[in-house]
Amino acid sequence: MKKIFQSHHPRRQAKSFKYAFDGLLHTLLNEPNFRVQLVIAVAVVYFGFKYGISKIEWGLLTISMGLLLTAEMINTVVENFIDILMKDRDNGAKIIKDVSAGFVLIAAIVTLILALLIFGEHFFKFFI
Repeated sequence: MKKIFQSHHPRRQAKSFKYAFDGLLHTLLNEPNFRVQLVIAVAVVYFGFKYGISKIEWGLLTISMGLLLTAEMINTVVENFIDILMKDRDNGAKIIKDVSAGFVLIAAIVTLILALLIFGEHFFKFFI
């Protein structure tokens, strides 16, 4: 019984958050695409406040941006894992890394489409 409580001890939980923040910081410092996507997320939040978007739009943008940033982190994990696991580059490693990058691309396209649907009318006012 004591072992069950040790696995859920608050210190252990705090350490798990530290590890998560370490991973986030590593990604932020070492992945240029993640930094670009984070800047875009900050811009989306700015424009969301500026144009007073609805709660539903906030929710959709939050999910979409979260998916995009998460996809980039997963892609980083996959690429690093493949680099360590498969030192010699073969076609299988290339396919795995390309599919992982494709996942990020789809998330980015969906996020862009959503942002255009929400902010498009505001931006197009300047060009018309």
